[in-house]
Amino acid sequence: MDSSQPPSTRKRVCIIGAGPAGLVAAKTLQQTGRFTLTLFEKSHRIGGLWALDETTQTGFLAPGTPTNLSRFTVGFSDLDWREVALGGQHDGDGARRGEGGVPMFPKAWQVGRYLEEYRRLYVPEEVLRLEREVLRAERCVEEGRAAVWRVESRDGEGKGRVEEFDYLVVASGFFAKPRWPGQGGPGLGNGDVQSRIRTMHSSQFRTLDDLFSGKSNAAEKTILIVGGGNSAGETAAAVAMQLSDAAWSPDTTQQKLYKGCKITHITPRPIYGLPPYLEYEKDSMSYVPIDFKLYDFSKRPQMDSYAGQQTPEIRDIVHGALQRMVGGDQSDLGSEALTSPPKGDSRGTVYVALSETYAEFVRSGLVEAKAGRVVSISQGTEGTATAAVEHGDEHYTIDNVGAAIYATGYTPSTALDFLRDDVKQALQFDLKSARLPLVLDQWQTMSAALPDIAFLGFYEGPYWSIMEMQAQLIADRWINERIPAPQRSYEEDHKLIRLREAMQEKALDVPQYWFGDYLGYMEDIASHLQLSRNDAAFAEREGCTSPARYVSAQTDKLQADAIMADLHKTWRDCIDHGRFVARAALRAMQGNWNISRKIESEDPAYSGTLQGQASFHPREMLLDGLGFT
Repeated sequence: MDSSQPPSTRKRVCIIGAGPAGLVAAKTLQQTGRFTLTLFEKSHRIGGLWALDETTQTGFLAPGTPTNLSRFTVGFSDLDWREVALGGQHDGDGARRGEGGVPMFPKAWQVGRYLEEYRRLYVPEEVLRLEREVLRAERCVEEGRAAVWRVESRDGEGKGRVEEFDYLVVASGFFAKPRWPGQGGPGLGNGDVQSRIRTMHSSQFRTLDDLFSGKSNAAEKTILIVGGGNSAGETAAAVAMQLSDAAWSPDTTQQKLYKGCKITHITPRPIYGLPPYLEYEKDSMSYVPIDFKLYDFSKRPQMDSYAGQQTPEIRDIVHGALQRMVGGDQSDLGSEALTSPPKGDSRGTVYVALSETYAEFVRSGLVEAKAGRVVSISQGTEGTATAAVEHGDEHYTIDNVGAAIYATGYTPSTALDFLRDDVKQALQFDLKSARLPLVLDQWQTMSAALPDIAFLGFYEGPYWSIMEMQAQLIADRWINERIPAPQRSYEEDHKLIRLREAMQEKALDVPQYWFGDYLGYMEDIASHLQLSRNDAAFAEREGCTSPARYVSAQTDKLQADAIMADLHKTWRDCIDHGRFVARAALRAMQGNWNISRKIESEDPAYSGTLQGQASFHPREMLLDGLGFT
């Protein structure tokens, strides 16, 4: 990129949102020396979804929630996790950076700490405006001058201000507001039903008290989980863990309160339950973090990147890969709702739930997975409700529902409220489409209709590595006015419009994440930007991808090299030394086991065969990990 310019000649850029996307945009554009930046954040702190402390009770995430993917995916190329002070509130102010080690799957509050350090290193104080909400962004075109963005904002005291910018970066977050089924209200029943049982979105659940506090006890009642994606599996597992903990607690009050309480999970299609550590090769007894397996260069077919509606060939490839990871079609879990149809049976696209315990709770029976869609919830008896479910031509009910949790995702539409209608129209905005509200190209960053507005992380399942590359792509476009990369066929307008329609129709060829070929996009964007490969000790097509594996002239190479060294060491520790085998084995112990042991003694009276059954029930631990009773 070009060298720095005097401030008077720099283009003015407004960035909206100081979550991971906004911060990496600010860092990337700042380093070019070609822009004057203003980063607006309506909250009092940076971080977006991750703006959490250890005890934070608000927001969409519980502070102790671990990331779905490892620290090598949840992070940027310019900051090694081991450089971040992760000491907890009881560790004292002097906790050194990296003291105590870094979790493979950091907790949500630790991600917030990572972002704070990233901001400190790379985003100057004068760029950031906290507690400043953007109310309106208007694109103004006047004869004889270039278009400008007129941005109206308001501070925490209600004082307004209007400023002009040459470019606008929207990093306001795709997960802006919880999405409820139907027309946006909580639940599917009427107000009377809502007053009889507690209903909530999965983002609100923290403890069982949230579901039953102030009501009759939960004994023998059913907790209904509605949804067929990752958050549904995560939530079902989180609730089940707390029920298991209560059932096997020494506290008899807890035992009685939740005795016989179970979970019914209604899912419209089978989902694969993937634990955080997977066997790298069949029968190898080498276990690796999940992203090491999912995004391994050597495992991905050398083919073009793909997105959108999936062909039968792609579906079969992905189903095959997932079934090799979980050991089959999941029929061993004992639930038809989770058993994948055989190849060639017009099966739908793969859906997954990343959870250490979801599959095991289904196997043990504490979570009952049933196929279908909840169409209504009506009044039951004695303070309960009844859910009506449809599955094809089949209709059935779930009785004795004591509480309901909707794991139905989020809508990004409110994150675009500040844009005027003419801008939305140019971007082909569709309010009804929660999954694909805008029609964008260039790896979901821009529209040819409005080249001076860009979007970062504005799609389902945004990965930090992609957001970093999106920021580099935007900087490259705006500085060099480079001809855009050839439009990918899956980003052609008519195909994206058709994809929207298919989403509304709940078509089986629409994947869980329509823009989900993470490794393919990384390779595509890196090639377009001519980024250097930073393979470290890996061979070119060995190991998993990482943001630190692609570097530009602006990348802090020392940080990137440290990340890659850590990645390679972790990889070899798994493959050569059995790291995480114990964790995987402990997880697999959950449930009931038949025991048969032959005993031989010099005294025949003590010889014979011992037979019986052992049961392992998971309990929560004060420290990281999984405990059993």
